[in-house]
This record gives sequence, C-alpha cells and structure tokens, in this order.
Amino acid sequence: MEISWDHCGQAGWEYLCNRARAPMQQRWEYGVTHVALGGQVIRAVIHQNGEPVAICQSIARKFAGLLNVSLATHGPLWLAPCDQPRALRLLKRTSPMARPRAQLFTATDKSPRLIPLMTPTTNARVALPVDMGSLNGKWRNSLKKALGSGLRVRHVACPRNALTALLKTDHQQQGAKSYRALPAAFTLQWQRINPDDLRLITVSLSGCTIATALFIRHGNTATYHIAHTTDAGRKLSAGRLALWRAFTDFANDGLRQIDLGQIDTVNAAGLARFKLGTGAVAQMNGATVLAI
Repeated sequence: MEISWDHCGQAGWEYLCNRARAPMQQRWEYGVTHVALGGQVIRAVIHQNGEPVAICQSIARKFAGLLNVSLATHGPLWLAPCDQPRALRLLKRTSPMARPRAQLFTATDKSPRLIPLMTPTTNARVALPVDMGSLNGKWRNSLKKALGSGLRVRHVACPRNALTALLKTDHQQQGAKSYRALPAAFTLQWQRINPDDLRLITVSLSGCTIATALFIRHGNTATYHIAHTTDAGRKLSAGRLALWRAFTDFANDGLRQIDLGQIDTVNAAGLARFKLGTGAVAQMNGATVLAI
C-alpha cells in the first residue's frame, strides 16, 4: 500500500471523487474555499496494487499557535475494497502536517488507536434520476397538487443579493430552531470562486416568493444547502416542488446524487420524514475519531 500527498491535481481528484459520488466535504472546491478563508488543505491518494483505493481531504488549522489539527469530514473516501485500518495508519504516520499534530477522521473502524469524539450521524442521499413512482405516497400526492397550483418555479445561478438575503434568513432560522450550519462566510467565498456552483430554485405565487432552495453543485453530486418556505408555501407544498425541480434539472445535467443533509428522527422527525419521503436512502456516517 502506497500513499502520495498533494500530488493529485484538480482534474484527477475530481475524477476519483466522481467515481465515489463524493460528498461536498471531500470535493476540491471545498478545500479551495477553506484555503481562501485562511486555512490549509492536505490531500492524500492511497494506492494498493497500483490502483487507487482511497482518497482523503483534510482541512487543517493551527490552534493556540502550537497544535496543528486536521479534520477529514466524511474521509477517507473508500474507492475499492482494501485494508482500511492499514490505510488509516498510513494516513496518520505520513501526514505532511508539522508536529505537534492531531488528526481527525470519519471512520467505522473499532481500532483502540482511534478515539471516538463525536457519535455517527446519518445523511439522506437521493440517487438521480428520481422516478415519481419512488416517492412516498403522501409526498407524491402533495407534489402533484403543487404542480397543478399555478406556481412559478425558477432555477438560476444564485445572484449575490439573493444569497445575502437567504443567508440572513437562515441565520435567523438557526437561532429560532437551534441548529448550526456552515458559516455564511464559507458560502459567500464559494460563490466568489465558483459562482455557477450555487444554484437557487425559487417558487412564487402571484409574484411573491413562497419557497427558496439553495444547492451547491460539485462534480456529479450536489448538496441541499439552505431552504426557506413561508406559511403559504407550506400550505401549497412549494418546498416539495423546489426539490422536484432540482431532481429533474440536476439529473438532466448528468448529476448522480443529491445529499439532503443530516436527518434526526428523534429531535427533528418532521424534517426527516420530508427528506426520506423523496425516496432518499438514510446512510449512516462513521464516528469522528482522533487517531493516536
């Protein structure tokens, strides 16, 4: 088993990411955005018998002016069957980060040299294209009503002013509903670097916007990033209509999967039902672990 650090260019990295339908946190653009905000990124490709079996992108920062900490969210990303514990040991031992250092990964391995820091989360992921028959019955019926309600749906590259307004609304929602998301500065920086990646879908009635959904597109996958629906929009299932437009348009563009984000069937059961009603698969992620 061999490992190379920071030798893979963007085209090669994205090719490997596309093979695995990689999530946003392992995409090249995610790392570039982090660097633009003052961080560091390190990327590794692991080969076994001459074939790539894993990639791992970690974002890194220095804490207290001394400790270098790297975090590989949803990484390593496994491309083929391999000796995963050995690969993790290789990542830890050969990291180009200066010492002293702490390395965090997402892993299911139960090795005693991996200390769990955060419990596993679960994401809802939708494979594209989506057939209407695969939707949950209630979800499908609500969508059909929305399709026949005379609502106008638009899909555009998100304008700067619209993004600023949506981020402000999301900040207010976070406070009201007690959840956290990526900092607004991260989303704004991503738009500066790759403006066409941020896709805004709006649903309006009589000229008034009643639902918005912001997606970040990356390679052959996309992430459902921010959404907001008014009371009128909820009554008309405008949020479902926005998602359906995303499913259709992204599939036509050649995308293979949309990550609808984390689900919590205990503390946010309604939102979990909404996401899973699309036919999404609930995929458990590994725990966040500290390699020692």
